[in-house]
Amino acid sequence: MSERRRVEVGKPAPDFHRTAVVDGRFKEVSLSSYTDANHWLLLILFPKAWSFICPTEIKAFSARLEEFLYSRSCAVVFASTDSEHCLKAWNGTSEMEGGLGGIHVPLISDCDHKMSKDYGVLVEEEGVAQRALFIVDPKGIVRCVTVNDADVGRSVDEAQRVLDALVFKDEFGEGCPVDWKRGDKGISTATNLEGKLELKKSWSEWARPKLQRAWSGTSQRSINSVMSANINAGYRSGPEPPMSPLGNFGGASAMGSPYHSAYHSTMASGQNSPMVLGESFHNIDEAMLAQKMENMQSAMQN
Repeated sequence: MSERRRVEVGKPAPDFHRTAVVDGRFKEVSLSSYTDANHWLLLILFPKAWSFICPTEIKAFSARLEEFLYSRSCAVVFASTDSEHCLKAWNGTSEMEGGLGGIHVPLISDCDHKMSKDYGVLVEEEGVAQRALFIVDPKGIVRCVTVNDADVGRSVDEAQRVLDALVFKDEFGEGCPVDWKRGDKGISTATNLEGKLELKKSWSEWARPKLQRAWSGTSQRSINSVMSANINAGYRSGPEPPMSPLGNFGGASAMGSPYHSAYHSTMASGQNSPMVLGESFHNIDEAMLAQKMENMQSAMQN
């Protein structure tokens, strides 16, 4: 099997310029010749001429060719890795002798395997194409890909059903449910939105997680160093600091002491936080302020 990836749905179909047998004559055909005419294209690859399953498919599609051309603006072509001379001889041979008996569907020769490789369906070990079907829209975009087992033929009715569904979807913008057929109703596939998501946060809601991060972990060490510097500055020429626990820092025994002055100065200035809050400091709720005071006291004790 070729290592090349098969052409995917929604991707541009590779263009081709090939020799084809059309009504017993050799003619050049290309993908662009169909898309330029605003036609859909049913490109059907088959393993080999003079076989068993392939002629049943080709004759069935040929018998209903008008349903594709005139009712759906869709061309149908078959292609194999056989030479153009082989395909011409096969088409010109009667059905009783194993031939096609003169069908009207173009038979494309891909004897150099380029087309089969471009579409990713070449079985390199055998030198033949897989039993693959591609539906290409008038813009040259692949809209359907099916690959059957070599011994299982395709259905004309199913090919028409899928083609009709694709045309319906393009025209009306609706999806086609299971077993949808031409004339049936479609299903809306649009998602109804009920407005946009609105995020509204107060200043405290926005600042709270940032403050919590700023007052935790390594920030406490920074706070401790700031407090130590302020306290040491207050005692540089003063008496020894009191030996009372800092847990009573706000009590009467500490009021008026250099410790209290340093603590109050640090809190008021906003230097105790990596986020310098300034005037916005007073907008924090009481619970947040109480937590900060507790963190400050813990830092000083350390």
